Amino acid sequence: PGAAPAAAEQTLLVGNLESRVREEILYELFLQAGPLTKVMICEDKEGKPQSFGYVCFKHKVSVPYAKALLDGICLYGRPITVQYWRGSSAPSYPLCLLMNLLLSNKAVDQHTQPTSSHFLLAREDGSEVCFT
Repeated sequence: PGAAPAAAEQTLLVGNLESRVREEILYELFLQAGPLTKVMICEDKEGKPQSFGYVCFKHKVSVPYAKALLDGICLYGRPITVQYWRGSSAPSYPLCLLMNLLLSNKAVDQHTQPTSSHFLLAREDGSEVCFT
């Protein structure tokens, strides 16, 4: 098991992960919200992946954006949970700012290059999010 993330305010806890989810998948998914510094799925004593991990962002502003965008997204048929890391508190960004970020996609770093042309993700409530 790895050490706890260095900066709680730049970290999200990701839970309810299906056993086939790998760090590379989480990296590609959360990269849509901004540049990342680390992605880790926690392991048990035998080295088997557990159903949770964490994602660390380069910029604090990416954290609430990622939570708003990705909480409830289904991976391998299971909705993931995205929570602020313990010891951190939800940043006090107004909801309208977060919605503008979601709609305009301006929180994604302009230097980030997507590795695939697009993909569609389904939320637990049946809505869909398309990343291009």
